[in-house]
Amino acid sequence: MRGLLGAAFSLLLALLLTATIYWTLFDPKWVPFLAGTLFAAVLATASQASSAQWTIARRTRQLERTRARIELELKRSHHATESFHISEARLRLLADAIAEPLLYVGRDERCLFFNAAAARQAQKPPAELDGHPLREVLGEQAYLELAPQLALSLAGKALSHELSWESRYSVAHRPFPAGAAHPAGVYLLFSPVAPASPAPADAERGSSAELELRVPREGGEALYMRAIASELTGWDDPPAKLLEALREDKFLLLQQAIVPLKIGLAQPRCCEILLRLQEEEDNLLPPGGFLPLAESYGMMEELDRWVVRTLIVRTRERQRRSAQWHAPLHWVNLSSSAVRSAEFARSVQRQIEKAEFDGRLLCFEIAEPDVIGHLRGVERLIETLKPLGCRFAVDAFGSVKPAFADLKRLAFDFVKIDGVIVQNMLRNPAELARARAINTACQQIGVRTAAEFVEDDATLETLRSIGIDYAQGFGIARPQPLFGPVEAAPAAAAACA
Repeated sequence: MRGLLGAAFSLLLALLLTATIYWTLFDPKWVPFLAGTLFAAVLATASQASSAQWTIARRTRQLERTRARIELELKRSHHATESFHISEARLRLLADAIAEPLLYVGRDERCLFFNAAAARQAQKPPAELDGHPLREVLGEQAYLELAPQLALSLAGKALSHELSWESRYSVAHRPFPAGAAHPAGVYLLFSPVAPASPAPADAERGSSAELELRVPREGGEALYMRAIASELTGWDDPPAKLLEALREDKFLLLQQAIVPLKIGLAQPRCCEILLRLQEEEDNLLPPGGFLPLAESYGMMEELDRWVVRTLIVRTRERQRRSAQWHAPLHWVNLSSSAVRSAEFARSVQRQIEKAEFDGRLLCFEIAEPDVIGHLRGVERLIETLKPLGCRFAVDAFGSVKPAFADLKRLAFDFVKIDGVIVQNMLRNPAELARARAINTACQQIGVRTAAEFVEDDATLETLRSIGIDYAQGFGIARPQPLFGPVEAAPAAAAACA
């Protein structure tokens, strides 16, 4: 339409120009010049009209596509909102069916979810629980007793301990998402402590095929475990699935580099061994979602045995295939069950001796709460495996009151500074001072230090400046298949220069 108007306007100009030439005394020699000018004006007008028409058509198509995308996103948002409300209602129904108190605490230690039993136990209306600090929900005394373990669970560790909150409870900490290095929060399940006859700590354990699972008693804990199994793994029968995976070697071993921040350290190549389930990789499930289940069903010691046995076998196979290959120092996390068990240390000793394995390639990580709470088990492990060359590290050091006397007396080789300290030291001068003090004390007693949860160059440079020996985290290297290339990020290489 705009092109027709431009042509009509040009025709009108031509008629006016012709009439002017005819009725005036213009010299005929100006006619070609005026005609050329008119022709150029007509072309320019037509070109502008065509360009405007094309622009309008293009913008119209863009608006139509944008409108279609907005409608699609609105539908998706509406569907997601409906699904969220349905899931929230199901979770609320499930949580209120649990007879024991259940709380969900965010990283800022505020109560973001609770069930009816928790509200009754706290003796407060829901409005005084939702979004309020955990200190107010539990009370000062119970909070101070819980705080050190909460710091560990917010660093990604599933654990259990006893707590006095009006009455005596066993508190299960379950980070969410399970297996995440930096969980969004932690579920706290409070189960009343009942007298029980514990199994002998030194009892001989059979093979994985004969493993007896510790099935949670009926009630809140069993209901909780079934719910979390469904959410994280989709399993209908978690015990059977775990036993099947253990018998058929359906677990995977990954490695994450632990890089030196100094030149000339005795162990320049180190990596932490991580346990994953093949089904998690195939179905894109959260990593480590099976670990809370394995702990609840009493399978953690068996999993630790499988990790050590598989690591030794595969390392020896790689050494036989390539005589030039030099194995790194493998850091292996031990569960509380393995630390308490006298048979676990003897089992590892037999595996090392049978395979003629160099024990100097193994470093066992023991969480600081286990060093404090299961001191006899730690002593037994060190007495049994240290003569074979095995090293030992305290994990999450600084999460509770540091026990430097135990470090020196038990001859630990490494200390891993708690990830919460590392994550917060650039924002909180007190945490930086703690990291510096831990490193200074460890250097004086001859223990090497490592920092976990390193995620950026600024943190890495700060660790290097205060003299930390090793660093680990997603900002340095992500987990890779066992015996794949263990390569650090460029920032880590620069930090070692």
